[in-house]
Amino acid sequence: MTGRRAAAVALVAVVWFGACSDLSSDVIVERADSIDAPDGSTAPPDVTNGPPLVGTTDPPTTDAPDGTGSTVEPTQVPTVVDFGSAKAPRPYDDTMQRAFADLEQYWATNFEAVYGEPWEPVAGVYAHYPERPVDELPQSCEGPVEYSLVEGNAFYTSCGDLIVYDDDILLPDLVDKLGESAAAVVAAHEFGHAVQQRAGVFDLGLATIETEQQADCFAGAWTAHVARGESDLLQFDDTDVKGGLVAMIEVRDPPGLDVATDPNGHGSAFDRVGAFQVGFLEGLGRCAEFPDDPNPRIDLRFLNEREAQSGGDLPFDAILAELPLALDTFWLPTLDANAIPFTSPTLVPFPTAGPYPECDGLSGDALARTATYCPGSNTIVYDDDLARQLHDEVGDLAFAYPIAIAYSDAVQVAIGSPLYGEDRVLLSDCLVGTWIVDIVPAFDELGNPVIDGEGRFLARNPEQQILLSAGDLDEAVITAVIVGDEATSTDRLGTAFDKIDSFRSGVLGGIEACQARLDLD
Repeated sequence: MTGRRAAAVALVAVVWFGACSDLSSDVIVERADSIDAPDGSTAPPDVTNGPPLVGTTDPPTTDAPDGTGSTVEPTQVPTVVDFGSAKAPRPYDDTMQRAFADLEQYWATNFEAVYGEPWEPVAGVYAHYPERPVDELPQSCEGPVEYSLVEGNAFYTSCGDLIVYDDDILLPDLVDKLGESAAAVVAAHEFGHAVQQRAGVFDLGLATIETEQQADCFAGAWTAHVARGESDLLQFDDTDVKGGLVAMIEVRDPPGLDVATDPNGHGSAFDRVGAFQVGFLEGLGRCAEFPDDPNPRIDLRFLNEREAQSGGDLPFDAILAELPLALDTFWLPTLDANAIPFTSPTLVPFPTAGPYPECDGLSGDALARTATYCPGSNTIVYDDDLARQLHDEVGDLAFAYPIAIAYSDAVQVAIGSPLYGEDRVLLSDCLVGTWIVDIVPAFDELGNPVIDGEGRFLARNPEQQILLSAGDLDEAVITAVIVGDEATSTDRLGTAFDKIDSFRSGVLGGIEACQARLDLD
């Protein structure tokens, strides 16, 4: 975030007490732990996460994670990947062979139903590395594919109908960071481009970002298929699905890239994860609609070199001073206009090791490394050490996000929300999304940023003093990964998948999308 010096797509947030959003979202807001399979059955795949950060005043219920593994015992695994004769064995080789074999089976089953034509197998899938013999190089229509062309990357080329991935740098690093399922999701994304070639999508003249978003959607649909237990070759538990989700974040574009015109634009973490989730939740039919009805996307860019150099982040003390005002500027008039009494809470910091402030009898263990709303004192108590760490290592919205969630819990108290546990926190995630759009910079009908008489950029709400900047939404997505529950069954804060879905719903669908969560059974 910046002090009136950033740009983004113009959205407007509204509340269920009044109005409606001027941007509707096709993202379905539903629980990721109840996913409809094509046959109407349900299964509980979801994602996992680390230690809790954001607290709630309601008593959580905790169950043990139910993840079980990543591969099933072999039937005969078809040979799809050409490893070559000189490849050093990798522990994930079997997973890649299974993933590509399952992708072939998945699209052989589903392509005709979606596109009305029979599936044609991909001509070749290659693991590439510097030692690969010359006579074993992948052959495109333009000649041999040297390793230098794929180093650090993976790609599909219609020139020869080939998928090639770097088995020397890219996959070892990805698997080391995120696990084998992340590599499988990369495989599914590249396979999605082969699908597009067969479906004629490349003939439509779409921008790169549009085809990349559809490939992310295809990857999400396939991941859900594996997570539902429909594959004979792989199975994904909560950890595996999280690895795929985080893979979308790892390969995001750098903040500020003009993805609408850049031929290498793949999308921000906010957009890539969104497309993946749409495929996961809604399936191939929705993905196939992307060329005519693309998933809503938010393209953020820096407006000047100073913005780019700073990364759009305010210093910690500056955002600490501005954040409460920015939240008040949105929520106070919103609640007042609907005759809902509300007094904005006060921020109270404390060190991780204590001493801890009084918060309705909660223990120090419950407060440490969290931000928690305390109704008795109308305060938000937060771990200052952790807040500074998040700010320094992720960005200013990473610090602001958990504080805003605790503030949203205060809003829920004011409106008499009956929710508790995971459902309550997920509603707060959604409410944070509605606040975020209040600080989106304003644009005129020609797409130019609106500037006031003093030469400052204005937010959609001109009363706001801070503005969303390139990279901020990605910081929120990353923070959601940090704070989510261990597994679907934990039912405390929501998994990373649930939290990001809820946050995106608030950003794209406004308070109307959040209000639906009050109707949960």
